[in-house]
Amino acid sequence: MADKLGFIIDPLYNVLNWIHDSLGVSWAVAIILLTILVRIILIPLTVKQYTSMRAMQKLQPQMKELQAKYKDDKPKLNEEMMKFYKENKVNPFGSCLPLLLQMPIFMALYFMLTTHSSDFSGSSFLWIEDITQPSQALVLMYMATQLASSLLLSTAVDRSQRILMIVMPLGIGVFFLFSDFPAGVLIYWVTTNLWTIGQQLVVKRIIQAKEDKEEVIVASSTAAIAATVPEAKKTGGKGGGKSKRKRR
Repeated sequence: MADKLGFIIDPLYNVLNWIHDSLGVSWAVAIILLTILVRIILIPLTVKQYTSMRAMQKLQPQMKELQAKYKDDKPKLNEEMMKFYKENKVNPFGSCLPLLLQMPIFMALYFMLTTHSSDFSGSSFLWIEDITQPSQALVLMYMATQLASSLLLSTAVDRSQRILMIVMPLGIGVFFLFSDFPAGVLIYWVTTNLWTIGQQLVVKRIIQAKEDKEEVIVASSTAAIAATVPEAKKTGGKGGGKSKRKRR
């Protein structure tokens, strides 16, 4: 597996080594800075992810109607759902893209810490004596931050997805507890979870403010149109009276 990910491991190691040597920081801090760099690159996709999830949330009533209508015809349901996504310009898999793009980096970091363990061995961080060794305390931090991140993100998804997003980090955390995952990998995930929490709060506020502004504009336009209708009717009524008198 490490050989197949060599095209990611080698560049990742070079970047990590450059951060470590150029800035004179520890390997753990270099991993944190690498994580921040990756998340900055993924900002456009993260914004698109949240926007897509918000759009899906608003379309839930229509989606449920389609599901009820074609509940006995799965092929037709899938066809209609795909048509529905296309018409409304939403991607049901858009919310998974940032996570999927991070998985190769996660795996590459794992193999890098194991195959180049001699380079990282003995590097400490906070209470962790060696980032190539497992840390149960860091696993618990991962579970807590991942759960918090999932709870923030789950407000924009339906109930089934919300349950999955809450249960999944707990299951992964249990797997980490009984596996020898290097602490350096968990440093990456805890950092990315903390970044995600902060970023979600900021993106949510920006998008919510934008949506509120659009709603105010629509409401103002509707009110303006409604106000002109009675005036038009009133003017039309007067004109009609004059016309009748002229005929007489």
